[in-house]
Amino acid sequence: MAVETENATATADGSDTILKARTDKREYRRIVLKNSLEVLLISDPETDKCAASMNVSVGSFSDPQGLEGLAHFLEHMLFYASEKFPEEHGLFKYVNEHGGSSNAFTSTEDTNYHFDINTDSFDEALDRFAQFFIKPLLSADATMREIKAVDSENKKNLLIDSRRMRQLQKHLSREDHPYHKFSTGNMDTLHVQPEAKGIDIRSELIKFYDDHYSANIMHLVVYGKENLDKTQGLVEELFQEIETPTRVFLDFLVSRVL
Repeated sequence: MAVETENATATADGSDTILKARTDKREYRRIVLKNSLEVLLISDPETDKCAASMNVSVGSFSDPQGLEGLAHFLEHMLFYASEKFPEEHGLFKYVNEHGGSSNAFTSTEDTNYHFDINTDSFDEALDRFAQFFIKPLLSADATMREIKAVDSENKKNLLIDSRRMRQLQKHLSREDHPYHKFSTGNMDTLHVQPEAKGIDIRSELIKFYDDHYSANIMHLVVYGKENLDKTQGLVEELFQEIETPTRVFLDFLVSRVL
């Protein structure tokens, strides 16, 4: 077996169980892959849609100094393409063609990716999704286009009062705290300023991905129509190649001890 099977809570006799509502007919299972990726599996034979969500415990607080918005920019770039599925924005196109949708968001300490799709197209969609975290292309050809997309998103946010108030709060916070950072990123922080300093933004992007995107700080939820055993086998097959680099894992252990 490629995983250790666990449930959410432990009973007095030492066995494990997941607590759920009496009216909830779905089945649940928590597993941990050998690469330390934690997964919650959900089986719902009556559903007409399947879905998955991957949460990575890294966000804008981890942006390098002078490269504000890098975590958000990486979120955009992962959707672009992978080595296995090199078609531009392939997951977007695939799920849209099969009755679904996909999206992502970057917060201060987390980045979340998710999609839903018709049940008969779920396996391939999940394969495409897994490749975000295994071998994304992070293509040089896509770099400027995605920076422009981030910049366009920021310009749209400028018209939203809640976003304006949040940025004012950030501006007034302590400059030495990560909350002070400009988290969204724009053309200035991701292109103009780095280029003026001789910084290759794509090299910094790849370094950020290699340094931070590690299976041991990821949590996956998979909601499917098939039984738990079949879904578990699919998840093992598709996600066990996500790496937990030794250095990253040691840093994680040290942070837990401290």
